[in-house]
Amino acid sequence: MEYLVSKRLVHRDLAARNILLMENRIAKITDFGLCCTCDDATLSYQASLQKKLPMRWLSLEALLHRTFSEKSDVWAFGILMHEVFSGGKVPYATMEADEILEFLKSGKRLECPGMAADEVYEIMCSSWEENVETRISFSELSTKLRSILLSETQDYGYIFGKEE
Repeated sequence: MEYLVSKRLVHRDLAARNILLMENRIAKITDFGLCCTCDDATLSYQASLQKKLPMRWLSLEALLHRTFSEKSDVWAFGILMHEVFSGGKVPYATMEADEILEFLKSGKRLECPGMAADEVYEIMCSSWEENVETRISFSELSTKLRSILLSETQDYGYIFGKEE
């Protein structure tokens, strides 16, 4: 996702259904049908009312104003993480579209899925921050996830080679 950001692209449909798992546990993002280029000045994209969008993965600013940016993709990544750590459950499964919007506007967010550690859920919550300016970036997300992975694998007897 950092690569897409560097190219000023917004995916707009980042969800578990659009991730392919390859050999060696490499994940590849697919379905660029809703992908768009951000405006140079605002680093965002203002969507028309024409296209159908995946509501359960949309950020609050995308739902309210149809504004998309790196930060709206970060929100969707948090929902994707929730899908993974809930065993593939549909986000907001018991809510209708209008209920989801009111739920999010009231400051509520998805609960911690059963398979997620507290620090992983904290990352999810930081991706669902209402204020776009204070919402975590993909660069920060990458750093935090790497840190968790390193600390989790440290005690398993792995030997890490030196970087050349």
